[in-house]
Amino acid sequence: MSQRLLFFVDEGGFEDYTPLFIEQGLSVDFEDSQRKAVKSAKKNSYQVLVAEFNHNPEFRDRVSNIESLLAALESDSPEAKIVILYDELNQPQLDQLKARYRMDTTLQFPIDKELLRQAIS
Repeated sequence: MSQRLLFFVDEGGFEDYTPLFIEQGLSVDFEDSQRKAVKSAKKNSYQVLVAEFNHNPEFRDRVSNIESLLAALESDSPEAKIVILYDELNQPQLDQLKARYRMDTTLQFPIDKELLRQAIS
């Protein structure tokens, strides 16, 4: 049985890494809706999560777009590798989130594909 990866893209505007994930032998579920990603995380068991981190000052009770997703993964796939893709402008908010949730690797845009390959291996 192949390992499963959940790839969550919120705003996008960067390369689709799905071919890289497939090259690594991973079965990829792609979501571009936070709600659908959370639903997938609750329904399936994942070995890897690659998620785009975004911060919006209009978030009232959250630091970011991925808190619910990380909480669901923590509960339903606690052993999953967590790889976060982020913009350096969001570093302070990412640091806040890191204090609350486990993240195995954080990669800043532009993403080095070799570092991403290593992170998902």
